[in-house]
Amino acid sequence: MELTEMLTRGPAVDDELVFFAMPYGERTLPNDEVADFDVLYERYFAETVRSMGLTPERADRIPGTTESPLSAAWNGVDRAGVVVIDLSFPSTSVAMELGWAMCLHKQAVVIHHEGAVVPTNIIGQVRAIKYRCDMNGLPDMQEALRLAIEEARKQGTPEMDLRPRTGVRNVEAIAEVVWTAADHIYVRDVQNELRTGVMRRTDMDYLETLPDDMAKRFREHSRVRGIFVTDENGTRFSQRHGKTNPWPSFEMAYQRGALVRAKVTQINRGGCFVELEDGGKSRLSTAAAEAAGLDHGSEVRVRVHRVDPAGQRIEVTLADRVPTAGGLPRTALAPANAGRHLPLLLPRPGDQCEGTVTKPVNERGFVLVDLDGWSDIGQPAFLHISRMTSELRERFNAGAVAKGDRLRVEVVSAGPSPRDPERVEVRLREVSTHAWTAAAAAPEPGTPASETGMSEGQAA
Repeated sequence: MELTEMLTRGPAVDDELVFFAMPYGERTLPNDEVADFDVLYERYFAETVRSMGLTPERADRIPGTTESPLSAAWNGVDRAGVVVIDLSFPSTSVAMELGWAMCLHKQAVVIHHEGAVVPTNIIGQVRAIKYRCDMNGLPDMQEALRLAIEEARKQGTPEMDLRPRTGVRNVEAIAEVVWTAADHIYVRDVQNELRTGVMRRTDMDYLETLPDDMAKRFREHSRVRGIFVTDENGTRFSQRHGKTNPWPSFEMAYQRGALVRAKVTQINRGGCFVELEDGGKSRLSTAAAEAAGLDHGSEVRVRVHRVDPAGQRIEVTLADRVPTAGGLPRTALAPANAGRHLPLLLPRPGDQCEGTVTKPVNERGFVLVDLDGWSDIGQPAFLHISRMTSELRERFNAGAVAKGDRLRVEVVSAGPSPRDPERVEVRLREVSTHAWTAAAAAPEPGTPASETGMSEGQAA
């Protein structure tokens, strides 16, 4: 097996795993007695670990493994929270496992039979547990082993994170997410699996909102672009290395309450995302975007509420649509309301008219409707399922209401939105075909019957 394969670390340490590096089979002890180390492992070592609620493991006892013996031993040492090394009998493989454990700064417990020759470079480095294979010695060894493992698990010394010495300090790369945690992710270069690193919140792109939990932002096996940065502290993965921090300038440019031009760059289930004119990104609620009829590329004016450099957030709300090159803005401002971006005229409660469905939002139980003759409002009106006729409600629940459908409606309310006083909110109820037709067809008082299209007999 190649050395590089052995030195490839796994994604995580199992704190409940105790790995045993020890001789196998029958061996002659220093007192010339023969001991079966397989029996010692099963009846005494492993049983002690299980009694502590932990999991014992030995390289040759891993169920279903197809790895080579050395590879299995390396992976066992790598994954274990505690490594127990038995130096009772000279063994090259046990010596290698001890070296790996020391190199990785593992929590290690060293044991050996009385009279065993312990390597001189170990003496003074660790406090070894001596034991005897007799009726009194084995129970004492089990208690001493239990106490030593408990103490090792309490220490919590950080482990060493091995990295190959490539001679290259900073490498731009696409990396695959290997595993995630709340405050960091662990990634591997897709072109060189030996190049790995940790990316923390403080390594994320300056223009990305910093998540409270990185595991919710990044999925395992997804890919991210950035730079592997190697210095005296090791290697990390960064999306901001070599870039200038823009947040001091954002704080200067976006004062609280300021109106700023922005452009819609993306709309999805997470909201409506916009880029601000002086740099930076923000998010509008899906409801606000739908109410304003925004789509990709729409230009809007937003009002700044807060700039949060620590969380890399700029909080805004929609003010109004920006005038297009082809003519008037969609919101005609009343001179008296110059600071409140409301249309000059609004429909009154009780007004009846026709409208066109611009978007059915089935998952939230409403449709957006453009009202005939009220284009100056600049955004669709709301028709909730609770204010639909039974016929339309059945069609809506069946998914049969589509963009372009025509409806007859009555205005329930029209005015500033309770959630954002600088926006208009018009709510509707659907009027049944019979009721709307009757109201539209009713002649004005004093109109001759001949002008209604009915005979005198029919009028009577």
